[in-house]
Amino acid sequence: MPKKTFFRLPAEKQQRLLKAAHAEFSRVPFNEASVSNIIKAAEIPRGSFYQYFEDKADIFFYDLSLLRDSSKQDLEKVLLDAHGDLFKTVRIFFKAMAKEAIDGENAQFYRHLFLHMDFKNRRKLSPELTHAHRTDGFQFLMDHVDFTLLKIEPNQPEALKLLFHQLMNNVFQSIASYYLHHDDQENGLTLEQVYEHFELVTGWLETGASVQDK
Repeated sequence: MPKKTFFRLPAEKQQRLLKAAHAEFSRVPFNEASVSNIIKAAEIPRGSFYQYFEDKADIFFYDLSLLRDSSKQDLEKVLLDAHGDLFKTVRIFFKAMAKEAIDGENAQFYRHLFLHMDFKNRRKLSPELTHAHRTDGFQFLMDHVDFTLLKIEPNQPEALKLLFHQLMNNVFQSIASYYLHHDDQENGLTLEQVYEHFELVTGWLETGASVQDK
């Protein structure tokens, strides 16, 4: 998280620094990104940068958290519009997320992120409403999910968390698969194929993959 001094800056200066950082992380993967390029674009001294952020990782994960928070708001809205239908919500959210990550204005940022994503990055990217430190988000999920559509009772919050985590894993793994195969001319995936793969796994989570009547 930024230091307190960052939040004391005028909004215009905050945005200029964040825009410079986002552009750098969109240009190259995190490991290749340079604080020198960020401060040059933001037109601030190096010493000032370290008054606002601990290091490159600090501003990167803050930038990522802003995208995550925007996604969280989108997800909450979809959940309300879907009248608590969790699987419908995730399907709608996935299509919007995939389009944004692959064709949207932040596509290059997401491309570097998904191609070099580790567990820490995935957790920070996810708009999950169930993080232990986001009790407000978890309560929103508990309050608005229609439990009559699930084999989960309202008194089973841990089960709901587990299901939601699995659904979000499918969201990000599906998008990551597009980028992992993007440069493979023979095995590359189209956006429609990504949708199909996502739907296949989501269907398994929703109804199971085994034949019940034997």
